[in-house]
Amino acid sequence: MSHVKAGCILCGYMKLLPMFLMVMPGMISRILYTEKVACTVPSECKKYCGTEVGCTNVAYPTLVVELMPNGLRGLMLSVMLASLMSSLTSIFNSASTLFTMDIYTKIR
Repeated sequence: MSHVKAGCILCGYMKLLPMFLMVMPGMISRILYTEKVACTVPSECKKYCGTEVGCTNVAYPTLVVELMPNGLRGLMLSVMLASLMSSLTSIFNSASTLFTMDIYTKIR
């Protein structure tokens, strides 16, 4: 029975972990860089990030550029590019499958 309890607790911690990895950097950036990220006046938002609604798109990159040393900046850049390449790979794979199954087989 103790293994069941430990498993439930571990699952609970694993469910909370993405919040700290995805949500907290944006919140930290909003607090540290209030004038850039948490702008409330539309003219200031337009000046910093180009939109009048808010600068949430620049929250994580601002945090990476301002706080991390040079080596970790490069590591974060490679992580972002790797995730972009992974997403593009899956999109291209799905598109080629759809083209082959729906169009190419009927033309052939």
